[in-house]
Amino acid sequence: MQRGNNTTKVGGNTNSREVASQLAAQARAAVDCPTLQCVGPTSINQAVKAVAIARTYLFQSDQSGSSSHPDLTVYPEFVKLDGQQIGREEQLSAVQLVISKRTRRPSVDKEGRSLKVSKDTEAKSLAGAIASCTREGSRVELTAIGAGSVNQAIKAVAIARQYVEEEAIDLCCRPEFVEIADGQVGDGGGPTSALRLIVLVEQC
Repeated sequence: MQRGNNTTKVGGNTNSREVASQLAAQARAAVDCPTLQCVGPTSINQAVKAVAIARTYLFQSDQSGSSSHPDLTVYPEFVKLDGQQIGREEQLSAVQLVISKRTRRPSVDKEGRSLKVSKDTEAKSLAGAIASCTREGSRVELTAIGAGSVNQAIKAVAIARQYVEEEAIDLCCRPEFVEIADGQVGDGGGPTSALRLIVLVEQC
């Protein structure tokens, strides 16, 4: 997959709407979208939220009918960062969200498997479930509430990509916001905003 050298570091205090505006602007222009680099659950959550917000901005622009705007697809992967860049001696494990522009897909009514992800979900086990579903041709949706859950979901997709790599399959995801009814959460506090990752299969 082609990518540019445009890397944006996202921290836990990064304003996700500012990053979303940057993503949407570059998606509309004839340039590559930036790769978002994250260390830790909070920064991963901010980055995924930024992509979800950017997708909303692009969808709204597309609906206005003035011109056609692309959708955004995320390819999560693990990378090692030089710790000296941020004042540490050891290497740091980070997650990169490689973002690619894709043609907007119509909504898919295809039956799929919906998996709830918590902060305690084991990423490798979830990755195995994702890989199995995609091999069977099933659509997978991951629903996560909170930074810890989003972190595990993104890591699971990154690991699942490694699992299916030798089968000439690649996986990516499209994050979006959804409202979860209070009965599904169990706290009785009214609807809760969650992030849903729609996992897509691509042939290499």
